[in-house]
Amino acid sequence: MTDQPGGYPPPHQGGQPGNFPPPQGQPGGYPPPGGYEPTPGAYEPQPGGYPPPQGGQGGFPPPQGGQGFPPPYPGGQPGAYPPPPSASGGWAPPPPGYGMPPAYSIGDAFSWAWNKFSKNAGVLIVPTLLYALILGALGFLFFAVPAMSMGTAVTSYSDEYDYGYSSSASFELPVGAMVIMFLGVIVMMVAVAAMMSAYLGGIVDIADGKPVTVGTFFKPRSLGAVILATVLIGIASMIGSLVIIGSVVVSIFALYATIAVVDRNLSGVDGIKASFDVVKNRFGDSLLTWLVINIITTVGAFLCGVGLLVAGPVAALMLVYAWRRLTGAQVAPLTQ
Repeated sequence: MTDQPGGYPPPHQGGQPGNFPPPQGQPGGYPPPGGYEPTPGAYEPQPGGYPPPQGGQGGFPPPQGGQGFPPPYPGGQPGAYPPPPSASGGWAPPPPGYGMPPAYSIGDAFSWAWNKFSKNAGVLIVPTLLYALILGALGFLFFAVPAMSMGTAVTSYSDEYDYGYSSSASFELPVGAMVIMFLGVIVMMVAVAAMMSAYLGGIVDIADGKPVTVGTFFKPRSLGAVILATVLIGIASMIGSLVIIGSVVVSIFALYATIAVVDRNLSGVDGIKASFDVVKNRFGDSLLTWLVINIITTVGAFLCGVGLLVAGPVAALMLVYAWRRLTGAQVAPLTQ
């Protein structure tokens, strides 16, 4: 036998790499414990001499399945991590449409309003006509009748240059008539608020895709809040009228106040605030809507007033559509 370098004997034939003889006994290189006899069905030693792993591969329990570990991805789905920083620095841009204002088109608003009017013409025209008759009767009672009691005072005086006489006429309204007219303003304001709360409530049902009848437009909603909003807007308009365009500015920023109260059951003050916020954030769209609505109602009034039976409902539908779209809310789709 020739000695190997280092003074070690040559490896055995058929031995394992590393110059050691193959292990005897159980896998893992250790003999079973003395006297141990495994019973049938009991634990059988695994390679390596360790108990079998519980659960997933590699000897570790899986992350899912109630083992107390959080899922490997946010939301439990791959790809849910935020986008990595871009090469130019900062974070990658958000996906398309993220953070963008709701889309709105005045053409779509008019098309939607006309579509809904044509499909509900009868139930929209009847309450419009009845409300117009009620307001006309109240106006005649509180304004036309007191005006009939207005007296005329004629004053004559001598003209010292022409040696003649001249006269002037003045109109005097009795105090009682003035009181009646003042009360008429309050009554008309409350009546208009009640009618608008009921009428716009029916328009909201149309926007929600609910079936409506004539009676739907005679059920006031959030009446107290609508009255408060109407009174506050009226006072602001009177104060604003002291400036050339003050009342116009109030009208524009209070455009959605009533519909905000009816649609979201807000208080009168919160409805005005909501309208102000929408107009401020989407001033161009709101101003265009305000102009188109006023043009529609003005043209309807010029058609002997009968045109308002169509212009009024269409304008109200456009108002609700604009409010919903500019606030990101939904409206019922067009119908055939």
